[in-house]
Amino acid sequence: MVEKWEDLPEEIWESVFDRLKEDRYLEALSLVCKRFLSISNRIRSGLTVSDLTVRTPGGISRFFQRFHHLKRIDLVDFHGNLDHVLHEISQSGLKLEALNLSKQSQFPAASMKELGNKMKSLRTLICSEFRFLQDRDLITIALSFPFLEELDISYPEQDHGSFPSIRDWNPFPGLVTDEGIVQLSSKLPNLRKINLSGNHFLSDNSLLALSQNCFLLSELFSSDCSFISLKGISFVIRHSPNLVSLSISGSNISCAFPTSSFSSIQSLLFSCAKALCCLDLSQMFISDDFLFVIGQANLPLQKLALSSCRGYTITGILMVLRLNQSVNHLDLEGADFLTDDSMGDLIQYLPNLVSIVISSCSNLTNKTFCNLAKSCPSLEEIQMERTSLGKGDFPMPLLQNRVIKSLKLAWNKRLTDETLEGIGIVCPELRSLDVSHCWSITECGIREIGKRCCEIRELKVNGCGKVRNLGKGTEFSRLEVLWAAGSGIGDEGLSMMGGWSCSGLRRLDLEGCLRVTQRGVKEMAEKSCKGLREVNLKNCCNVGADVLAWLVFSMPSLRRIIPPSGFVPTQKQRDFFLCHGCLVLDG
Repeated sequence: MVEKWEDLPEEIWESVFDRLKEDRYLEALSLVCKRFLSISNRIRSGLTVSDLTVRTPGGISRFFQRFHHLKRIDLVDFHGNLDHVLHEISQSGLKLEALNLSKQSQFPAASMKELGNKMKSLRTLICSEFRFLQDRDLITIALSFPFLEELDISYPEQDHGSFPSIRDWNPFPGLVTDEGIVQLSSKLPNLRKINLSGNHFLSDNSLLALSQNCFLLSELFSSDCSFISLKGISFVIRHSPNLVSLSISGSNISCAFPTSSFSSIQSLLFSCAKALCCLDLSQMFISDDFLFVIGQANLPLQKLALSSCRGYTITGILMVLRLNQSVNHLDLEGADFLTDDSMGDLIQYLPNLVSIVISSCSNLTNKTFCNLAKSCPSLEEIQMERTSLGKGDFPMPLLQNRVIKSLKLAWNKRLTDETLEGIGIVCPELRSLDVSHCWSITECGIREIGKRCCEIRELKVNGCGKVRNLGKGTEFSRLEVLWAAGSGIGDEGLSMMGGWSCSGLRRLDLEGCLRVTQRGVKEMAEKSCKGLREVNLKNCCNVGADVLAWLVFSMPSLRRIIPPSGFVPTQKQRDFFLCHGCLVLDG
């Protein structure tokens, strides 16, 4: 029988560490002893690379020597020599499965070819928000990674002002076209998931090619693609038997047809989509008849997004939910016809609801919030921004829902301290709360939430000018992230934070907090926020630039600072701070 923790076998410790789920929790454990360091190094699966990562002694290669089992690398925050980093990755011997290259300025074709030759295990590639992504880059991707299963090329910048004259286009350098998707799909037979959103020059031909060449296709995202029509979408549904998730939001497609043609065409269409469980039709014109056909198709529907849709009524959504009570994620943002009573009718058909978005539904009040908390036992997240939340009384007695973990309640001008207190009673296990720009609430309401919801990890009070502190006792003692840009928090509020046992605070956003001075920042940091990793002091006019060096030298945990406006560090200063482990961004 094991009597001491030191006697536990490696497999047990690996299992314990693995349950932490987030790599950042491994850092503290790795400091306990050499054995924990070895185990944490062995099980770490993800690495986020920044400029700081590469500039540290030994460069990025030392991380590959330390973490032998990395599966995911994220380069979205890296702005240096991408070719150099990709070369180091290709020489690392890792069996990488996912690579995120989002927001890079130029596609590194030669380095990607080298990486493809060395790393046959890559299955997921994210190239979102790239600049000048072209057809030839897609061909390079397909040839370099023939076993790719997931690809994201969404929302390239497409800076038309930098393109050559139209007579020089062949046909559109700097753009992804149907030709690129056709060639890509022909070389990636294992492709299961692709995000084409924001590539405005793609048409139905791209969807036809994907359906014909990628038999395993299960997830397709084609939002904001102006030339994709219902004809292309219909083809995908009919010829992709494994299709599980479909998003066509924001496209210039109308899903409202004359009844005579609707039944014969659309009923046949959705009868082919037997695996479809996620459907996003946001920002489109749809009809009640269309929703009725979706309901009649007997789909295993779990997610339905109708955000900012026009044309349908409460009758249509009631029909589809009555016939699809498996829906657990529902987005009805902007459905201004919804009332507390009609929401009561909908809720009875949502026994498995996990998350709901009813933002910008101006008629919904406290009654709807309480009805959701009471009637949906699996509900974890409510997004109810820009509504009439705060209007009306809470029904008594208040029943607790210990499943709800996240509330997004920003921009509710009627929200009061009394309503916040009621929310705290109803949702005692809350982990994340956003009440940004709720101008009527004060620190009294925030304090009540902190007292009743002891598990809150993330709090957003951006723009809440009447919120000057978060409490004087043990409120928010487990807080990890505080977004307080433009709030009333000042030196007094920071001093109170420093008086907590808040060693868990990792990220602090004080942008535009005019009451904050250098004294408050120092007092908070000195008292107990020893684990702080990111601080934003932009537009904090009463904080001097010299606090920057003090923070870096006094807080070894600090990794990123946005300094007060007006301070532009020189490259020499940036490098100096980097040597101490902290990246200073432009204020």
